[in-house]
Parts: sequence; C-alpha cells; structure tokens
Amino acid sequence: MRRALTLLHRWLGIAGNLLFVVWFASALVMMYARMPALDPGERLNRLPPLDLDAVQVGPAQAVAAARLDADGFSAVQVRLGMAGERPVYRLRTARGWTAVYADSGSPLLQVSEGQALGIASSYLAGNDVTAPPAAATLTYDAYLTRPDQWSLQIRALLPLHRVRAANDVLYVSDRTAEVVMATTPGSRFWGTAGAVFHWLYFTPLRTHSAFWYQLIVWTASLGCALTLSGLAIGLMRIRRKRSPYRGMLRWHHYSGLAFGATAFTWVLSGALSMDPFGWQAGRTTSPAQQAAVAGGAVPLHRLEPHSIRTAAGSISESFPPRELDLLQFAGEPLALAYRPPGDERSYADSYASGPLAFLAAVQPFEKRLVSLEDGTPRRFDQPELLAAAAAAVPESNVIDATVLQEYDAYYDDRRHRLLPLPVLRVRFDNPDRTWLYLDPALGRIVHREQRRSRLDRWLYRGLHRLDFPGFYHRRPLWDIVVVVLLLGGLFSSASSLVPAAKRLRRHAARLRRQAD
Repeated sequence: MRRALTLLHRWLGIAGNLLFVVWFASALVMMYARMPALDPGERLNRLPPLDLDAVQVGPAQAVAAARLDADGFSAVQVRLGMAGERPVYRLRTARGWTAVYADSGSPLLQVSEGQALGIASSYLAGNDVTAPPAAATLTYDAYLTRPDQWSLQIRALLPLHRVRAANDVLYVSDRTAEVVMATTPGSRFWGTAGAVFHWLYFTPLRTHSAFWYQLIVWTASLGCALTLSGLAIGLMRIRRKRSPYRGMLRWHHYSGLAFGATAFTWVLSGALSMDPFGWQAGRTTSPAQQAAVAGGAVPLHRLEPHSIRTAAGSISESFPPRELDLLQFAGEPLALAYRPPGDERSYADSYASGPLAFLAAVQPFEKRLVSLEDGTPRRFDQPELLAAAAAAVPESNVIDATVLQEYDAYYDDRRHRLLPLPVLRVRFDNPDRTWLYLDPALGRIVHREQRRSRLDRWLYRGLHRLDFPGFYHRRPLWDIVVVVLLLGGLFSSASSLVPAAKRLRRHAARLRRQAD
C-alpha cells in the first residue's frame, strides 16, 4: 500500500506540481482582483442624459412597428436609455436582447462601425475626471461574432464591436447599442494573473465549454488524489517526529504536512463548485418565480410615453434619471431608476486616495421606484411581499417571515454592498426548503436559497474562501491567515519542482542507455 501511494503521489506530483504552483499564486491575486468587468457605478455615471422629449412611441408600439411581436414575443425586462443621441428601448426576451428606437419605433438592426465609435466616445466623455483619451484617438478594432478573452462572460450580448482608446479597450454590443465591457492594461494584467490562470480560463479552452468543464473536474479530482496521498505518505514516513528525507524533499515533507489538509479542502471545494454530480441548486430565481411576483410578462401595452415622462418627472425630484427600468409588481407597471453614490469627482477622488478610501466610499446605489399609473413613489409592505412570495412557491406553506437589517450567512454581500438591505426573508416547507429574499424597495426577489444550495454554501464558500461567521469579515485577520496558507501551499508545491526535474532527468538518461 505504501509503495502504491508513493508511486501515485510521485507521478501525480510530477505531472501536476506546476499546476498547483499556478493555482496557489493566482489565488493570491484573486483575493484582490478578478476578471475585468464594467463597474455599475461607472457605467451609470457615464450614461448620456435621458432625452424624454424625444420618446414618441411606447414599447408596445415599438415592438409592433419592428414586427417583434410574432412567435409569442414577451418582454422579461425593458430598459429605456440612449443610443447615441436617440432614445432606445432595450428589451430582453427568451430569444435574448434586442433594441428598438423609442422615437420612431424602428428596430436597431445592427450597429455600424461609426455608431460604435460614437457610442464609445460618448461613454468616455461621460466622465472627464479620469482624463479619458480624446475621441480622435478611438480606433475601430474588430467585429466579434465569437468571444475573445475578455468577453467570455458576456457572450449573451454578442456580436460585439471592439474599440480601442489608447491602451483601453471598449466593447459595444450590437444587440443593445451600449458599452458592455471596458478593460484597461491593469485590469487585463491582473485578470490574467488571477482568474485566467486560476480557472484555466484561456479562450481556446473556454470556448469549448464541455471540454473545459471536463478538464477542470478531472484535474481537480486528480489534485484531490495528489494531496490525500501526500498526506498519507507524509504521516507514514515521519520517524520520531523527524523526516527521513534530505534537502528540498525534507522541506516538501514538512510543508506538505503543515498545509496539505488546507490544499485538499481547496481543491475539493473547487471541484464541487463545478457541480460534477448535478446535485446543486441554483440561487437565481426561476423565470416562473419571477413571473409570479411580477404578475406575468411586462405589460408593454400599458407603458405609454406620457406615463413614462410622468414617472421620470417624479424621479427627477430626487435626481435626473439616465436610464429607466420598466417593470411590474403583481400586474402594476412601475419605473425604476438608480443613481450611484456620490458624483463622478468624489468617486474618482476616493479611488485616487487609495483602496481604503475607495472602499469606504462604496455604498448601495440610491434608487427610486414610482408607479407608471400616477407617478407616485412606490414601496411594498410585508403583506404584499408575502403574497408575492407565496405565489412564487405554490403548494407550500410559509414557515416564517423575517425582516433582515443585516446580511445573514447565505444572503451576504459585505464586500461590494450591492445586494439591498433591508430584505424580507420568507422560508417555506416545500421539499426543497426554499428561502426567498424580497426587496421591499423594489418588490422583487433578490436571492433564493434551497436545501442543497445552503449545503453548497458551506462546501464552497466555507471551504474555498474560509467564509465562516465571525472570521471572513474580520480584516485584516482573514487576509493574514489566507495569505499564510496560500504561501505555505505555494512553497510546498514549488519545493517539489527541483526533485521532480532531477527524477525525470534520471529516467530520461536510463531510457537513453537502454536504447543504446
């Protein structure tokens, strides 16, 4: 048994020790940097002013004029914004996103190169604090029908126009005529050093989703075998509390004993995050649950230009809306607008002052929800939310309903604070033991938990991020502990590289002698 374990650990280590080095090193980066993404606050601050006077047709007339109402067309989400100097409805359906001009009702069939450059220029001009390049420096780069490295996570918005502004790269969606991604040299560097290497998120691999999935599951599974066999051998080979090895192998032996268990839990939880057994339950509400709370699809026929202008005027008493979400709750049409915290200058200045000042400035977005029927502000009381929750989980009983003023172990966004508070948590006695979290300010389900997703929370967030109550948010204690564990795992993996290379050279030399 010892011989078999030794051979298993030795050759798995030779094959995978470099991958473990990459995993540990990239995890250090991912503690503080992820894949590039368009910041919601920056996006809102850069949107052009909403020209409501130019809105001449409602979304129902726009859909009819664009002949999009065939084949049972129904909008899941409707946004009113600007595409260049023209107002546009952006509609999400089961077929994906599409856009229709709100001034004429004509469909936005395709964004031309010139329009893409204009949209990118408008985006850059929306905030002059960071001194964006002049529009003259914009160059059209490519029309993407397949994702590149930085658009893999927004494939639903393809095709994309890639526009370069000096060293920055902007992506304009051909479906929605808006900037949907922006990258900088820094975000691309840290994204590569962190997420791309950690997830093996290279474009040739990731575009073949089935192959990439199997690759991650099997490498993580073999990593579990590598760490477990190493722990077993390390314990068996200890003699009088001393290692029988010499040189780097002795350091590998000691560091493996010290950090091998943590490495195993990280690799195991990483493998389970891929849901290899198909038993996990998603936290995103189903379309049926969303429709039950909303009262069906968005009622386009009830969204008229005059009611939209009335609602926007009511919101303007608090702040000028740059974009409107047109939605409904229990059949009542509503308009929603957001304003990110602070103005552009305070936002940028806080970032320039350092990461701590920037994080201290991050607060939940200010939002206004008004009725499209009379323009009055709207907020939902507990009986309304309970009735909506019961409609979303039929044939079940409510166990309890609690208003949460702080995040709990499952509904948690202390890092970004974009998930709203307070929320109403409603727990049901159905077989999945569903929990729904509803936002009283928006009248929508913002989070869902089920029995298996709660188990997954501890197996992934608990084991992979050391996200345990009373520890995860005690900074910098959590940072210090995780960095030490990652550095220990990195040293343990790297300490096997030289012995592995020497063994491979010996085997190669023996094979050459046999060949001669």
